Amino acid sequence: MDQGFERSVFVGNNTGIVATGDNASITQITLAPGVPQPAAVPAPPDVFGFHSGNSPVFQGRTGEQKRLKSILGGPPGSVAVITGCGGVGKTALAAQTASKYRGKYNPVWEISAGDATQIEYGLSRLACRMNPGLVDQPSEVAAEWARAWLQTHDDWLLVLDNASSPRDVRALLSELPRGRFIVTSQQATGWHHIGPVMPLDVLDPDAALGLLVTIVGRSAVNGEDLSDAALVCEELGYLPLAIELAAANIAQTRTRPRHYLENLNVAPLDVLIDHSASEDSAHTVARVLQANLKRISSHPLAEELLRVMAWFAPDGIPRSLLFRMESPQAVRTAVGLLAKYSVIRWTEGADEPTLHVHRLVQKLVIAWSRASPDGTFETSFTATDLLRQALRDEGPEEGFKTRWRRSLMPHVDSLTSKIEASDETLGAAALYQIASYFLLSQGQLGHANRYAERAHQVMARIGAGPSGSPDIQNLLGQIQLATGNASGAADHFKRALDEATPGFSEDSRNVLTYRVNYAQAILAGGDHAAAISMLDNAVSDCIDILGRDDPTALAARASLGHAHEVSGDTAKAMSLYSQVLFDRLHTLGLDHEATAASLAVLGDAHLTNGDPDGAVPYLELALGVRVRILGDDHLDTVTSRNNLAVALCRIDEPHRAIPLLEQVISNAPEIFGPDSAELTSMQERLASLYITTAQPNRAISTYSQLLETRIKTIGVDHPTTLATQNMLGFAYRAAGDLSRAIAFYEQALIGRTRVLGAEHQDTFNSRNNLAYAYRLAGDLTRAIPLYEETLEFAASRLGRDDPAVVNMRDDIRSLRAQM
Repeated sequence: MDQGFERSVFVGNNTGIVATGDNASITQITLAPGVPQPAAVPAPPDVFGFHSGNSPVFQGRTGEQKRLKSILGGPPGSVAVITGCGGVGKTALAAQTASKYRGKYNPVWEISAGDATQIEYGLSRLACRMNPGLVDQPSEVAAEWARAWLQTHDDWLLVLDNASSPRDVRALLSELPRGRFIVTSQQATGWHHIGPVMPLDVLDPDAALGLLVTIVGRSAVNGEDLSDAALVCEELGYLPLAIELAAANIAQTRTRPRHYLENLNVAPLDVLIDHSASEDSAHTVARVLQANLKRISSHPLAEELLRVMAWFAPDGIPRSLLFRMESPQAVRTAVGLLAKYSVIRWTEGADEPTLHVHRLVQKLVIAWSRASPDGTFETSFTATDLLRQALRDEGPEEGFKTRWRRSLMPHVDSLTSKIEASDETLGAAALYQIASYFLLSQGQLGHANRYAERAHQVMARIGAGPSGSPDIQNLLGQIQLATGNASGAADHFKRALDEATPGFSEDSRNVLTYRVNYAQAILAGGDHAAAISMLDNAVSDCIDILGRDDPTALAARASLGHAHEVSGDTAKAMSLYSQVLFDRLHTLGLDHEATAASLAVLGDAHLTNGDPDGAVPYLELALGVRVRILGDDHLDTVTSRNNLAVALCRIDEPHRAIPLLEQVISNAPEIFGPDSAELTSMQERLASLYITTAQPNRAISTYSQLLETRIKTIGVDHPTTLATQNMLGFAYRAAGDLSRAIAFYEQALIGRTRVLGAEHQDTFNSRNNLAYAYRLAGDLTRAIPLYEETLEFAASRLGRDDPAVVNMRDDIRSLRAQM
């Protein structure tokens, strides 16, 4: 006998003692006479039990619906499990999918599955819909009737909505093997025995904007409002519930998206708990998310971790960053609990698993903390301290520290944007200062300056006095020097010296460093003699006080070498550079940043002074050290690789230079930015090498990217953009694609004639290139007039009897004879 019939209450007599389900209790149920047995009752037409079906505002989720269709298209008993945080749209997706099965499956029914009582109630409602004669029966009787009906019929679909855990639905699923199920739950794990799990993420930006615009009305959102609406969606983290309620509020109050965004940032708690635009006062973002957070309330460490993570960026939070709060195992357990209940979710980081916290969860956690008597100081202090210590860590794997520190910067940025001035401490100032030094080392000067200024402001506000503030002035000076503002740098270095003098010994290490830096600023300002004199004195004092081989003394001696190089005394500079390198190798060893810097400086000096053969060994050694101790993606490593490539090009070894430049370009966007002048310069050099080494197709690809970037950044009529068009034509010609070569040559000629004029040398070159391409294509009718124009230009510059002009004239005569 089929197992479904064995468990059915109504197989046999209509009354008696029944036992259903695994480990079921025995219940005496009495059924009124005349109620038909479930097996004999066909489903009424189109039994559809959802609060909402095929919603006209539903957006996106195409891939998810395909996945659900694939699962539900399996054999009877198939179960699809949708997991995700509150408000992400699990129920809406289930309802939208279920509505598409009306006619194929019957009934299609939704049951709230938060606990056994809700499940029983949902089954009793289904029974009454299938058999109205059960309306007057006790709910437990109606529920058992529904179970029996489902056990004896095929082709139905149940949605078990908002299940608290797999345990709450497992018994029902095992009893009903003849239909299909969609289960939704905020619990992310534990479903492996139930069915395939589909974690549901937030909407993509386009779908989120489409949802908001559809609800508000397309006629009400356009132009500037549309851009602001996209910002609203971004600030709400693309959470469907939040966007739906925001759109309803905007439509109801006739608020412009910009004003809603302002209110959200000023008073997030008020905005997210507002239910005036909702039919259900419990159906607000704040209350839905708060109900989700209650599930972790019995685990203090999980709550504390969440409060701290609220200060970080939503994405890419390294789990190991939290290990200083408690033992690693305790943190793993607490994080696992947060992930289990979809309060956070896992993302895969480059070197370790990372965490994602929805930005609205973060916003609400901070808002609730600020509304509490204790405020937010403790958690912001902890977040600050974690980031400060993490940025200072060198770590056992030196080569990964650049990537590690770069991964932390979005979290420092987030903390800085959220923390209030009253919660900033000396620890915050220290964090900003460390972040600024790191950004300076990566060439991100504007970003570095903002953090240095912030650190200075905190120090001034707290009134910490001169201790530390000279170092911040020194940092600000280094940033200004790197930007080319020599006078501004000198002002900051002078302030550092003035502030340090009352609190430090005149011959302290810090004061000596400030003196060297001040001299460098004077050098950059053009007063070479004064700078060399100041550096001579500083070097002498460093050697007398600290010793010849002290790192500060070595740095001062290297700066003196640079001053002599800038002033034109190359021999003196090279001698000093060599001495410093020798001493650094002796005292610091090869694998040290300072030693690598000395190697790079000597290599660059040889290269600058026309000795690329002498430069290559130093540059190769510098690159090897920097890769080992700094990693591939550090600014110094990228610079070393680029300079070595340049040296190799100059000694005619392009095949060795090409892999170096390819590696540089792969790392450069993270350092310089995807459209930076530094990156485009490297791409141009690489494309040229591809041409030199007969790799025109690779040149085409690189020049095409370069052209796209230059059109976007400097415009289509910029001479550099026009030069790139010309080179792209050259690459196509080298590849044998004359039609495309001609197209780009024509664009370059038209642009150069318009921008530079017909008599410009670049226009002459374009005209000659296009004429040659026409000639190769056999189109002498168009080639000869262009050659005649180039002949006139050359004759006006060189004279009509110049050998080159005579050869051109003879060449044109020969071409005419071929027509």
